[in-house]
Amino acid sequence: MLLEDLPIEDIARLFDRDPAEVQRAYQEWLIPRKRRNRPVTPDIKLLALLSGLSIASISNFLRNKRGSLAQETWKRLAQLVTLVSYVPSGAARSLRGRRRNAVGVALPLCSVSPGFYLETLSGIKQEADILGFRMFVFDVATVEQRDDFFGKMPFLDIVDGLIVVGLYVSETQIHILGRRSLPIVAVHNRLPQPATVANILTLNEQSLQDLIDRHLIKFHGYRRLALVTLGTSNPLKMGETGQGDWNRVARVEAYNEALRINGVPLDERLVFEVADHSFEEGYKAFDRICRLNDSLPPDQRIQAVVCTSDTLAAAVLTMARRKGTEIPVTGFDNLALASLLDITTVDQKAKEVGRLAFRHLYSALVYQEREVSLPPLTEEGFDMQMVIRRSCGCSP
Repeated sequence: MLLEDLPIEDIARLFDRDPAEVQRAYQEWLIPRKRRNRPVTPDIKLLALLSGLSIASISNFLRNKRGSLAQETWKRLAQLVTLVSYVPSGAARSLRGRRRNAVGVALPLCSVSPGFYLETLSGIKQEADILGFRMFVFDVATVEQRDDFFGKMPFLDIVDGLIVVGLYVSETQIHILGRRSLPIVAVHNRLPQPATVANILTLNEQSLQDLIDRHLIKFHGYRRLALVTLGTSNPLKMGETGQGDWNRVARVEAYNEALRINGVPLDERLVFEVADHSFEEGYKAFDRICRLNDSLPPDQRIQAVVCTSDTLAAAVLTMARRKGTEIPVTGFDNLALASLLDITTVDQKAKEVGRLAFRHLYSALVYQEREVSLPPLTEEGFDMQMVIRRSCGCSP
């Protein structure tokens, strides 16, 4: 449960209350608890303040005294308990006694996109801190490390659940973990066999296609667009043989499709592959772009550069400015770096997704404690969003 993003409007509608009134009641409960600098968890008083009911009514509901409340009120309180991820105090004590209050996170931290994975990790940690969970981070940056990690499973017996970000997990591995009743939440994975409790993934790369199609081509009129993207030799594959790196492939396809629907011929010379999303690779790509431009007639020269990460875009933008030239550049991820350098980009909402992943895992632990089984699988998609700034040629 994300206390800072409590769904106030949903709760207000549930109990026919003014959202501002519910917000004031929530802040009245939250502020003194945050001052104690301790994990803040929902309690009976919070349920009473949010619903507008008495603590006695909430207590009757939690003790399952059916005749004490109207049926409609009973249903609304049941929904409220779900919305705030409330755990009855007895269950909470049991959970603390039986659980380790620790979560494992496996992700390719030192890989092709460290900035993005750090943002996701910070979102997970933010939620884990609220509920007093420790976090064990496992850096799995290559296919070999991934196979070794899931072969040895060093997280067993030290964590309550596992969040896997950007890594392929085989059906066999998920089956083994499922037999151990270990909840798994998968993020940014295309899995033939879904994770045991939640699968969170981008719906598609439509935002990148829209950025190229609607903004760069239709709005700005650029038609000679270079693409700087990961190559097939990058060390981490999201999927097994035959699936390839779906993340890389999807972005290349978004670029190709945006060109196609605008009648712009694909020029393979304008696709520049890099080994990883680093400044060094971005610098190299810019040098190659400059050399190609120098060899082309004026009407065929590159008008804008589309990068598949903010780090690559920052490198290209920096090198262009050092040479005293201006070339429109776009990135991908919406890291803090993009805001600092005013880079037009696509927001993957990395931190928000990390927080969502932990919430799913915590909810699964609460369900597991209550029902002595894992909850049904939840699959959740999220849309990315264009963020227009100055680097693409827009005015301030």
